[in-house]
Amino acid sequence: MTGLAARLSRRGALGLLAATAGGRVTLAAPKPRFEDMPKTLWVWRDRVLSDDGLAEFAGRHGFTTLFVYVSPTAADALLRGDQHAVSTLQRLRSGSIRVFATAGEPDWSLEPLALPLHVDLLLRLRAAGLIDGIHVDVEPHSLPQWRDGTERLRLIEGTIKFYETVRRSAGSTVIDAAVNPIFATIQAGEGTFLSRIVTQLDSISIMAYRRPPARAVAWAEPSIRTAEQARRSWRFGVLVDDEPQEPGIDWSRVPAPTFAGTMVDLDQNLSARFSSGHYAGLAFHAFDGLRSLLGH
Repeated sequence: MTGLAARLSRRGALGLLAATAGGRVTLAAPKPRFEDMPKTLWVWRDRVLSDDGLAEFAGRHGFTTLFVYVSPTAADALLRGDQHAVSTLQRLRSGSIRVFATAGEPDWSLEPLALPLHVDLLLRLRAAGLIDGIHVDVEPHSLPQWRDGTERLRLIEGTIKFYETVRRSAGSTVIDAAVNPIFATIQAGEGTFLSRIVTQLDSISIMAYRRPPARAVAWAEPSIRTAEQARRSWRFGVLVDDEPQEPGIDWSRVPAPTFAGTMVDLDQNLSARFSSGHYAGLAFHAFDGLRSLLGH
């Protein structure tokens, strides 16, 4: 055995994947890395007042969007021009990373006609050019009233009115909202709970917290279809914080290499299956859990 064949034999033909149509050898495209895919990270606690390594972590792992919780205290510091808070936010927005100021309370579904002061502060941050948009996390299903059928209807209508109020106040500000997949299956007037919310939003982040991925995709699909029909961008949520009370929904105990590879596969599958251009990547909940899982 001589020539090219002998050399390939000695090397085990590593890295060469078949394909000889037309007499040409085709090399398979390398699998994307976790760091290379567009993705979002939820960040809780007042990291604007102390970023705790967040900026470095986000840059190293290739995050393109951060949903950063901004408390009223932190918002006030930013609006006053507090140098530490402003410089921290500037670091978070370095490169191509977008920062969405984040807040949310389930009680906001109870008084929907009044814009909460906290949301007003976030909109003022956007008006000042300090952030790229807002992310709102209102979960009426976490309230005890949700278990009562009549009260549930009131909470649903209240949440819809809340988002209408925010939209009226926000002008052209980009608004994203966290949504539970059940919202797409609950009837609300002439549509579903989600179909009536999504028209007030620019994008949604679907909290499809299930393992394995196929189970999560099946659960999220009605929400995905709703976003697609409304021509809204959507993100696919992945829980990495430890949730011992609900087995089978988080990825906190999965080895880091397995996790990263599975997420790349999930991202590619979603991109291929929903190819309209509205898919905006995976969204990981949350910073502390992901940093613990990846180890750095």
